Amino acid sequence: MITFQRILFPTDFSGQSAAIIPAVKAMAKRFGSEVVVLHVIDLPLAWYGAGEAAAWSALINTDLLRLEGATALDRFAAQHFSDIPVLRRLEQGDAARQIADIAEEQHAGLIMMPTRGYGPFRAVLLGSVTAKVLHDAHCPVWTGVHADQLTAHPADRWKRVLCALDSDPQDLGVLRWAAEFAAEQALELRLVHAVQGADRTITQESDPGMYDFLFDIARQQIAKMQAEAGTNLDVSLRGGSVGHVVREAALGSQSDLIVIGRGVLQKRLGRLRSSAYSIVREAPCPVMSI
Repeated sequence: MITFQRILFPTDFSGQSAAIIPAVKAMAKRFGSEVVVLHVIDLPLAWYGAGEAAAWSALINTDLLRLEGATALDRFAAQHFSDIPVLRRLEQGDAARQIADIAEEQHAGLIMMPTRGYGPFRAVLLGSVTAKVLHDAHCPVWTGVHADQLTAHPADRWKRVLCALDSDPQDLGVLRWAAEFAAEQALELRLVHAVQGADRTITQESDPGMYDFLFDIARQQIAKMQAEAGTNLDVSLRGGSVGHVVREAALGSQSDLIVIGRGVLQKRLGRLRSSAYSIVREAPCPVMSI
């Protein structure tokens, strides 16, 4: 059974962080989870190993920063999580590293965090902390919607889940996880696959024979994966970039959550994994990367 005994919620008290509080609370109530509310004090690099910022060290009162951080964290937790079991954690240093380390130390089953897009480039930029956590964390990571508009229901009213699959055999585990999760939560599950090669280079108009061949191969690969997983789910096969394909499928199916296989992003583990950041950036609903 898939459950999240503890959910790690890192916060910097920003508007982006506050925006996902309802989702964190809904998820915690749905799974009976304890929420670990983490705030990381971002000190100059000299305080955690680098020498470039040494000149600033004498100007910083770390005790005061920790006191202010602890006060803000207590106020934040009391205001937003009074009805949920909560553990407060105050750390200092590199935020992404602390998030990944605390998640492992606390045996968190899930990390929930925003994407932190900003300004006119918010559609193409993923917050550096979120990107590092997606890269380093060993547990599933839930990321909020990067765009301004949220199209999905909160976790207490989910209806549909979309699982984005690569043709890589490693995604068999992703399919099994998504199928188990959807079955346990009584959710409708659909699949989407971006057909490799069926994009601007090879289109139905430019080379219909090759285009149909690519779709036939993809259909066989996904069917084989479903047979091994013991599923028989509706599959949307589409040509185009992975991020765009997943976004359009999520909009068309009115999905509340997208499940993807994150894997180890620095290794060559398939096209979808290398596109995990673009999926998170373009998704119209939250993404659960496992």
